Amino acid sequence: MVTVLLIDPALVTLRDRFAERLPSDVEVAVVPDFTDETLRRMAADATILVNARRPIDRTTLSLTPVARFIQQIGVGLDAIDRAAVGDAGISVAYNPGVNQTGMAEHTIMLMLALLKRLPASELATRAGRFAPNEIIAAGIDDLADATVGLIGMGHIGQAITARLVPFGSTVIYHSRRVVPEAEARGARRVPFADLLATADIVSLHIPLTAETQHIVGAREIASMRPGSYLINAGRGGLVDEAALREAIVSRHLAGAALDVLEHETEGRNPFADLQQVIVTPHLGGGSRNSMAGVVDRCTANILRFLAGEAVLDVVDAR
Repeated sequence: MVTVLLIDPALVTLRDRFAERLPSDVEVAVVPDFTDETLRRMAADATILVNARRPIDRTTLSLTPVARFIQQIGVGLDAIDRAAVGDAGISVAYNPGVNQTGMAEHTIMLMLALLKRLPASELATRAGRFAPNEIIAAGIDDLADATVGLIGMGHIGQAITARLVPFGSTVIYHSRRVVPEAEARGARRVPFADLLATADIVSLHIPLTAETQHIVGAREIASMRPGSYLINAGRGGLVDEAALREAIVSRHLAGAALDVLEHETEGRNPFADLQQVIVTPHLGGGSRNSMAGVVDRCTANILRFLAGEAVLDVVDAR
């Protein structure tokens, strides 16, 4: 009996879908929590691990002694200690591009929710204050008039650009290279500092690495246009949350929307007291279509591994 262990408790909703697509002699289990004790106990016989948010480091690998293949369900690789898995001789694969539609639509939703002051409107009417003048006086903006600055122009950035164009937004972006597909839609590549100083909305769509940790910190936020907005649907560590909080409280920024936080597994929202900050629980890529694609790709890779075939989208261990 082969054991496939889903090592993030958030993946419990996918357990049955994995089981349906894998042979009957493959057991699929999911950990109920993030404790080392649970992982040690449940991973004793697991040769295949499926992960989302758990750090894959030397400590984790010491708790999973027979693991030989790890499948990340998403596109982020910041949880993977590549040297550790390389030294352990473990193959790791991920799913580039699989959630681009869900992420793009979620990001557009966050932009609109900020510009249209959706949280304040909903809370006011829920409290019985049907007074549109309160919200209108605070200012409602249109995405058609906005200059949107995208930091990163990979699969998700391009999908967002394609959706912003019909709104009439001006799209600028910063990336390591010119992206012809984005330029063909009217997006314009600009230096990082120019993007921060120009954009009405700054939106992050890059991986978390040692170089991008807190790429938007106090200095970068201070250089953003007064009254602008910040969106982070990439990884929590991209933004210095303390600096962001200070900018919101001081009203330098009009608001922010975050689908990711630095310490998500703690289950705490550090912006819960700030109505100007929208926080969603890392579900941008969690649409039904995205999840169907994730399950299909992951199980196909697992079947390849079980058959002794080369798996797809392997992470470089260097």
